Amino acid sequence: MKYFNHTLIGLAMMGIAVMACTDEYDCNLQIEKPEEVANNEYLASFDLLKSYINRDASSPFKFTANMSSTDFIKKDIGYSTILNNFDGIDIGGSFTPVNSLKEDGSYDFGGMQLVTDAAKEAGVTLYGGTLCSNQGQRAAYYNELIQPIIIPFVPEKGKTIICDFENDELGTAYGMTGGSQAVVENDPDGKSGKALHVGTDDNKAVYSHPKFNVKLPEGRKLGDYVNLTIDMRIVNSDGIYGAGMRVFINGQEFNVGTNADGLGCKPNTWNRGAIISLNSAKAPGFILPDEMKGLTEFELAVGSASGGAQYFLDNIVMNYELPGTGVTKIDFAQDELGKSYPMTNGNQAIIENDPEGSNKVLHVGTAATPCNRSYPKFTVKLQNGRTLGDYVGLSLDMYLIDGKGGWGDGMRVVINGQEFNSGQGPFGFGCEANKWGRDKIYITFLKEGETAGGGKIAIPNSMKDLTEIELAVGSGSGEWHAYIDNIRLHWKADDTIIEKTPEEKKGIFTEELNKWIGGMINAGGETVKVWNIVGEPLDKTMDANTFNWGEYLGDIEYARTAVKLARDTAKVDLNLFISNTFNQQDEMGQKADEMIALVKSWEADNVTKIDGYNIILHAVYSKDATIQKRNEEMITVLFDKLAQTGKPIRVSDLSMMVGNVDGNFIQTSKLTADERTAAANYMAFIMKEYRKTIAPDKQYGISISSMTETSTGNKVCPWTSGYNRNGMYEGIVEGLK
Repeated sequence: MKYFNHTLIGLAMMGIAVMACTDEYDCNLQIEKPEEVANNEYLASFDLLKSYINRDASSPFKFTANMSSTDFIKKDIGYSTILNNFDGIDIGGSFTPVNSLKEDGSYDFGGMQLVTDAAKEAGVTLYGGTLCSNQGQRAAYYNELIQPIIIPFVPEKGKTIICDFENDELGTAYGMTGGSQAVVENDPDGKSGKALHVGTDDNKAVYSHPKFNVKLPEGRKLGDYVNLTIDMRIVNSDGIYGAGMRVFINGQEFNVGTNADGLGCKPNTWNRGAIISLNSAKAPGFILPDEMKGLTEFELAVGSASGGAQYFLDNIVMNYELPGTGVTKIDFAQDELGKSYPMTNGNQAIIENDPEGSNKVLHVGTAATPCNRSYPKFTVKLQNGRTLGDYVGLSLDMYLIDGKGGWGDGMRVVINGQEFNSGQGPFGFGCEANKWGRDKIYITFLKEGETAGGGKIAIPNSMKDLTEIELAVGSGSGEWHAYIDNIRLHWKADDTIIEKTPEEKKGIFTEELNKWIGGMINAGGETVKVWNIVGEPLDKTMDANTFNWGEYLGDIEYARTAVKLARDTAKVDLNLFISNTFNQQDEMGQKADEMIALVKSWEADNVTKIDGYNIILHAVYSKDATIQKRNEEMITVLFDKLAQTGKPIRVSDLSMMVGNVDGNFIQTSKLTADERTAAANYMAFIMKEYRKTIAPDKQYGISISSMTETSTGNKVCPWTSGYNRNGMYEGIVEGLK
């Protein structure tokens, strides 16, 4: 690089001044120009940058500058500087899927069209941006496209008519709980056909209620029903108050918590559709016991508990609603005393009476020989229509004899021989020694891949479709001795989830990629002939705008797909480059090898063709001589590697910064003249290495990252913010020569 000596300039000007003075006058002329003025005059002596390019007519070399599309379209001083000094413009990352998105979900290619038209009008080369990258993507939108179809679970609802009396003969008698009879008569209002008359003027019902033999429809059980509805008409006020409404099931009496008046009845008026809940203690209603929920046939009675009741009943209906939850239960109540169950280590557990006298339970281990990581086994047929994947957990009651097995290594569940550790022992669930832990132990079932432990186990996907299993459960202890009861497998009918197949996802994202690539290429028209088909393939950044095309289109196929879409869309022959950023601190040779290997894998089909390599190069001049020597060596290695590919090579977004000995960047406003000179020399070195190493017919060009500096920035540029030349201008001149 050329340097000038300000001292020599000063001495020459001093001689001129002396010769111009006489004895009569005291000359106070400035004998040396200010350094800034001299520098400006020196830099102004250079010609326009592109005039220094040494190339023949066949050379593909283009010297360009990176500029945003919006700045270029303004056609201000930056625009004129481009036209005067450069062969074209590189719009770099001006357009990405995420910043080109419109509110309606489509893309806005208007900006690309505007810059294309402006470049065509100016007669300069326009380099397009990146067509396919994992970065800068509409990740949230793309992920939404492949969300599964969710069909919400809708409980099945229906009703079972117990009695409406329409098919009964007049005078048909129904038995009552008190031994008297209720008789079918015509509706006293003459509107609704037949009804059941309970009590008479002369013989009122005394704490007696009509009975009905109920056989539920096939597939229904009493536990499916949520309420009972009746039509009721109190005669005068006979029984409207009394001791309250009652419901009897197989002789067991339930108080619904209100009388007929509270149910909504008025004297001599039909109260239609009065509701009595079967699963709520809130009046009018009661909670159906668990032991009755499995009934399919039973005796039902309903009416007013009064010493002087008289009323009509009609349209006795039970309404069911399948809640989508339930249990598959093992409770030993029907087992004979002494029955044995096998255990996982070959021992046996025995049916005995509950030490607290509630029912039969399973005794595991003995005082002399407690269980050593051995668990009772059960063959379990899951509820019809349910698979293991529908089950959300397992619960059981446990009585720890003398506390043995309370700690151990956690409660274990064994399914078809595969053991799962919940990571929490019985004491951890709240059980105590010599006392029933009712509803204490609940082991949650997770899906495969979710974090187990803390009372949770993960059920493998390979088991989720099972309808019958061998189940074992117990404390993972070397001395477990306990009673267990009420083993329940809990199921829940979830929403129906219909996942998209890999083929469907591939089709969706191929179309989305085509929308972007096709739209950009069409906007570039015949003006833009060079694109970065794949950008930053080595970038492992994960953020909100990262989307991995290879996950759905294939690690290799996504690039092949992008190339095909681009070439099929274009109306002109395109040059498609792979583009990746190289930072000064990178192991550039290794990174180049990785990029070259990628291209080879894409081209292995002998159809896909990547035309060249685009290197986004962020260089740093280091004031540490050792580091700077390595920096220069890295540049040489990079260009050597790329030259060996035999493909066109382009350097884009070429930037320069200065780092101090501590590795920190120096702000441009704080750079010394020597530091600026060193940065310019390094820029010249990089450009000369490129021109020297890459074959002339493969030198596709260089693009400068920024034309102008900012006082607070770190990039050293050829112009100031006011478009006055900097020392970097000379460095670029030297690099172009």
